[in-house]
Amino acid sequence: MAERSRRRVTPADQYRKLWGFGPPPDLQEFLSQLPPLTSDDLLDVIEIDRAERWRKGERVKAEKYLRHFPALATDQEAALVLIYGEYYLRKELGESPSLMEFLARFPQHARRLRDQVMWHEAIELSPVAGADGPPEIPGLMVTDLLGRGGMCSVYRATDTETGAEVAVKLLDADHLHHPLRVARFRREIGSLMRLRHPHIVQAIRTGEVRGLPYLVMEYCPGGTLAGYLRGRAVPPKIAASVLRDLAGAVEFAHREGVIHRDLKPGNVLLQGPGPGPLSESRRLRAENWGLGTPKISDFGLAKCESGAGGSITATRETLGTPCYMAPELTTGARDADARTDVYGLGSILYELLTGRPPFVATVPLEVVRMVREEPPVPPTAMNQTVPPELEAVCLKCLEKEPEERYRTAAAVAEALR
Repeated sequence: MAERSRRRVTPADQYRKLWGFGPPPDLQEFLSQLPPLTSDDLLDVIEIDRAERWRKGERVKAEKYLRHFPALATDQEAALVLIYGEYYLRKELGESPSLMEFLARFPQHARRLRDQVMWHEAIELSPVAGADGPPEIPGLMVTDLLGRGGMCSVYRATDTETGAEVAVKLLDADHLHHPLRVARFRREIGSLMRLRHPHIVQAIRTGEVRGLPYLVMEYCPGGTLAGYLRGRAVPPKIAASVLRDLAGAVEFAHREGVIHRDLKPGNVLLQGPGPGPLSESRRLRAENWGLGTPKISDFGLAKCESGAGGSITATRETLGTPCYMAPELTTGARDADARTDVYGLGSILYELLTGRPPFVATVPLEVVRMVREEPPVPPTAMNQTVPPELEAVCLKCLEKEPEERYRTAAAVAEALR
């Protein structure tokens, strides 16, 4: 409980507090005192500004925010969040906004707006999904809850046609009326649907049940790599083998324009070794260590650099997990690139070699300080079996400055050979 209470104080938290004192604050002045914000944080601040002004009788329209923040206006998802946010706010205030009015004001977003409004109205007329146990999804028999966190719950299910076990990630009903969160989950779905790689959890299909978007994925019975490790290290040869596979998957995602931004053992799932011949290292880890095929999951923080654009992608209040977070993410950097994921690969390798994250402290803010300022303890100080060459690869991935890391995930995989 103490750790949760010490979560990052967001710009939205600061701005909400300002509204509790004196006259209404000036949005532009407030933003000028901060470092550049991510699209997520900026939209959260705007949402507070708009809601407070409308409640005080100042009807600030979406167009004004789009004019003041052209970067949001050119991002289709961000613009839709801003526009639909006004529609939903007016509904909350007891008005009856006209869909035709919004379509006339924003013709370039007409199709998406119409879909969003119709979806919203259908939700209001339907019972809430998931309120009385596991949801009923056509073609699937949902059996049990695998986990819950952020905005979503993950269930195990059986495909009634094929008999295959699958996992279903479902947006929790509490977040249905929050446009930004819905957009974030849809972006995660879009990222996974386009990534087909043996070391990335495979998306099968997507849909909606009673207005709740869901994603059907392959089921990985081995749980997470974090759950497998539980504070223990694995032999260096095994660690290098696992990381080579993950680096190949990360390189593939980067070529598809997707930066994960939250690589850590908890976001690596373990599948069985599967059919076909195994390399010596994979056979060793499967037979002697019970390690199946590692697969990267949870693209909820992913940054899409092509196609959909934008970065409305966070599924949690903070951008990542402090003890695995690249230094540039601790400052809300908007320029995360392939080297940010190289750092994430280094943090996974570090835990494979030592049984613990690169930085550990009882207070999250202290962890953030260590990430920014202190070098990690060399793996050989905790595990003398780690070869110097492998330690060098790990520490190069964990350099504070992105320019000093490997430039690509492919380079990490090559160094591990």
